[in-house]
Amino acid sequence: MTETESTWSYSVVPGTWNGHDGIVYERHPASILEVVVGARRWADRPYMYRGQRIVTFGEHERLMHHIAGVLRARGVTRGQRVGILAANTPEWVATFFAILELGAVVVPFNGWWAAEEVAHAADVVRPELIVTDEDRLARVPDGVPRILTSEYGTPGPDAALPWTEPDPWRGFDENEPAVILFTAGTTSFPKGVVLTHRSLVSNLQTLMVVARKLPQDVADDARPSVALVGLPLFHMGAIQLILVPFMSGSQIIFLEGRFDAAAVLDIIAERGVTMFSGVPTMMERMLRRVDDADRDLQSLRTIVLGGSPVSDDLMDRIREVFPAAGRGVGQTYGLTEAGGVVSTGAGRSMAEHRGSSGRLAPVVEVRIENPDAAGDGEIVVRSPACMEEYFEQEDPGIDADGWFHTGDIGHVDEDRWLYVSGRLKDVIIRGGENISAVRVESVLSRHPGVAEVCVVGLPDADFGEVVAAVVLPSRPAPSIEELEEFAARSLGRFEVPTRWWFRDELLPTNDSGKVLRRQLVQEWAARDESAAPAGTRR
Repeated sequence: MTETESTWSYSVVPGTWNGHDGIVYERHPASILEVVVGARRWADRPYMYRGQRIVTFGEHERLMHHIAGVLRARGVTRGQRVGILAANTPEWVATFFAILELGAVVVPFNGWWAAEEVAHAADVVRPELIVTDEDRLARVPDGVPRILTSEYGTPGPDAALPWTEPDPWRGFDENEPAVILFTAGTTSFPKGVVLTHRSLVSNLQTLMVVARKLPQDVADDARPSVALVGLPLFHMGAIQLILVPFMSGSQIIFLEGRFDAAAVLDIIAERGVTMFSGVPTMMERMLRRVDDADRDLQSLRTIVLGGSPVSDDLMDRIREVFPAAGRGVGQTYGLTEAGGVVSTGAGRSMAEHRGSSGRLAPVVEVRIENPDAAGDGEIVVRSPACMEEYFEQEDPGIDADGWFHTGDIGHVDEDRWLYVSGRLKDVIIRGGENISAVRVESVLSRHPGVAEVCVVGLPDADFGEVVAAVVLPSRPAPSIEELEEFAARSLGRFEVPTRWWFRDELLPTNDSGKVLRRQLVQEWAARDESAAPAGTRR
């Protein structure tokens, strides 16, 4: 048995992690850093592309070690938290691993946040340092140490690979925190989700087990797949994509600037992209632009969507437009708190389970709480990939037995296929981005012209859902433009409502005084847009 074969396995066994019982992979490394050394057999192979820039696996490892030295000189030590507020670049990736090399904890900040939200996250995690770029520097709070990625410098061309045996993470406790990712929930501000090295390893192993491509199954000279990263790296889905190449020798391409459907299609054709992973909104826009130029898109063999529900109609259109990817069209259901993938499926199996969000991952357990007559209830998840806790919150978010209440509604069939039908939480999912309705309400309620406000998600063909605000105005009533400008001072652009309904009557409430969101959504849907009041905007 080789070293690689002794590290990873397909088989699962009963196990315990941090006091929780469940299912684990029989063999797995203790630290996500071990994947870096595992990829040394591809040291000269391209790992990352951004525009015309190419970074090989070996160059990445040298850059990672170089950045670790820079951060160490700035005082970063084991157990401290380091923020990253920057665009998707090779430096972002190398910084991620450099922080882990120092035994510190990576805190990716949402690059779309307003300064107020960045300041809140910094107050919560108290980072030793924030790594940023010129475009986002102004949003770093005063008094928080920062360093620009442009200040790193570059390692010399003859710099040695940093680690020799014994590797510094041997004996690592897999339960050590590795990443804190912020996610919107039912509270005003996003909460920090603590993921351990075990969480990252377990989720990565699941991805490769499902693909049947653990490292021992990949030859040194295997033709690499090419994945296009359309998601920002502060998302778990994008972090997964930067980890997979270390297991398979595959390549990733970063977009330059914001997502543009035509540009993405051009890259797929020009670079021979074999795999695209994104949210349904991205794919909808790509499908609308696929016929506007003569492109060869036959290289695209795998399309995986997640972040929000994927309709059967969308799946059918993808198979029609991208026939080469027909067997590789799939979707994933996952959550940051679950450490990534809960269920996934592709190809014929998904076509045979229409409406499903895929089959549960091998180490994932699910129970359905308070099911209705149809068997749908709250989806409660447990796996070794699940978060450790919400960072320094009174409610850790996970119970003593390791179960996480997702706030989503659905059921699981006897063959472990998961069907998600709705949500319990007041969370709006716009283009794959989670938005707390409570957070948006708290900002709008500060405006003197707002007497009452309720924020809901309304269906949208492009984004899946859009942020909509029902407002009972004070007198004189503010304009929509005034409220949008006011909200944008404290909210990220993706959180600002794009649909408005000004009401002349009090918002409906239950006996305890809680606003009835679902009733407002139903009333809004029932209104004839042609007769909508002047205060309504799409």
